[in-house]
Amino acid sequence: MSSSRRFDQIAIALSAICIIHCLAVTSLVALLPLASIAFGGHFHGLMLWLVVPTSVIGFYMGYREHKRAGIVLLGLAAIIIICWVSLLGHGQWSGWVESTVMLLGGLVLASAHWCNFQKVRQVHVHDHH
Repeated sequence: MSSSRRFDQIAIALSAICIIHCLAVTSLVALLPLASIAFGGHFHGLMLWLVVPTSVIGFYMGYREHKRAGIVLLGLAAIIIICWVSLLGHGQWSGWVESTVMLLGGLVLASAHWCNFQKVRQVHVHDHH
């Protein structure tokens, strides 16, 4: 399996974790005000340290294989949205706005990684006859 595919798989999993986190924390905060203290700002910072490098490496390696700049640009746009929300939106916007924008950024990022994964896979189709 190519390294690019591995990074895409990891990045898709991390994006899914972000999406689940945003939905779960919003629900917990609505039900239990103490949940917002428990999850604080630490999770977003940790996820940025994991998601950004993994995504950048995955898109870079994928681009080397498939040469589709649009996929990389879509992924970079999603990374920018996620960073923007995490660094500037956290605590500045209402919880539902922050969660909605972060959810959309996570969905776009996961979609870009899926496209990257599929294009790399198409390049590596081998005929076994």
